[in-house]
Amino acid sequence: MSIPEHDHEIKIKGGSIELSDLGHLLPGMAEIMPLVGARIWKCYYAGKARNRALARFQLSEAVNLMEKGAILRPKYAEDIEKFVSQEVAAVRSCIESEDWEGFERAFAAMVENANGYHEKYDKGFLRWKVPDEPPPDLDMTAGL
Repeated sequence: MSIPEHDHEIKIKGGSIELSDLGHLLPGMAEIMPLVGARIWKCYYAGKARNRALARFQLSEAVNLMEKGAILRPKYAEDIEKFVSQEVAAVRSCIESEDWEGFERAFAAMVENANGYHEKYDKGFLRWKVPDEPPPDLDMTAGL
């Protein structure tokens, strides 16, 4: 009995693509990081509103996105793991303990360190900053 060859063709509406092309279709960091930034923006303003539940949720969602980035772009995995285990952990700790003054300091350090990684990867022209206004799509005080 012969073993059939593995089929690397993926059927899609109107045609097909090769499995080897799938990697090119997956999002890269340029697509993921704006989503992370939006969550971090919301986390910051939730923390300023002293909304622990919302700040915790937004930070967790940002981490989930960063972890996806580490899977999709393995060259960043070690630095993402370090960033999450150090800078993000400091922010998370302040949220959990409702240390809102510490939150401000830890958050500023997290942003500065994130921008340091941009420099490390020759993207120093990317300097993220917290927008001046809270996100208009969420009530930062909901649930308080």
